Amino acid sequence: MKSEHNSGRKIVRMTKSQRIQHVILFVSTTLLVLTGFMLQADMWLIELFGDYGEIVFDIRSWLHRASGVIVSAVCVYHLIYVITTKEGKSWVSDMLPRIRDAVDAYQNVMFMIGFRKQKPKLDRFMYLEKLEYWSVYFGMTIVIITGIMMWTEYLWPKFYLEVANALHLGEAVLATLAIIVGHIFSVHYNPHVYPMNRTFIDGMISEEMMKDEHELWYEREMKKSDEPAAGTSDNDKH
Repeated sequence: MKSEHNSGRKIVRMTKSQRIQHVILFVSTTLLVLTGFMLQADMWLIELFGDYGEIVFDIRSWLHRASGVIVSAVCVYHLIYVITTKEGKSWVSDMLPRIRDAVDAYQNVMFMIGFRKQKPKLDRFMYLEKLEYWSVYFGMTIVIITGIMMWTEYLWPKFYLEVANALHLGEAVLATLAIIVGHIFSVHYNPHVYPMNRTFIDGMISEEMMKDEHELWYEREMKKSDEPAAGTSDNDKH
């Protein structure tokens, strides 16, 4: 059955640049997770691959490092992107935490437990999306720094490496759980978009979904579209 949120008029939510950054981050992070957690079960996995175990783990090691370099590069690129480009500045501006987010969170909880009749009007990015976005900055900073430390282990005392390893693994577990339980479920397995929200592919959001989940943003964009262009009089419109 086709979801009503995937039909009707479409509106741009993610630009081509944003979608490319997202795909690169997704692929490289997936490789990091797979090749990283392989190391936590190295002995039985090596035995599972038999005579090819050592070769597989050599490949795993290089894949993990290559994925780490790609993740670091896309993070640096994104930072430059949000500082120097118009659409990047708009993106990060809309992602900035505001007092309204706390109000929205409270009102949304009240709505979900039945103490409020209407959902709050949410903006382009709701409070959970902002939390997830800024968590990536925090988490990637830890993972990249500790990853570099372990890659250059000969430069560091044993104690620092043990701390780096603990932080690296801990943040990796936390990030993996957040991606699987939080992001993937809420974005793709929510009943109204199942089996997939295609925004990360085509960059579009349906008008129906925009009205339902981002009503404040919808109202603002519709108001912009109704405004006459600068220098255009009412007579010019007829």
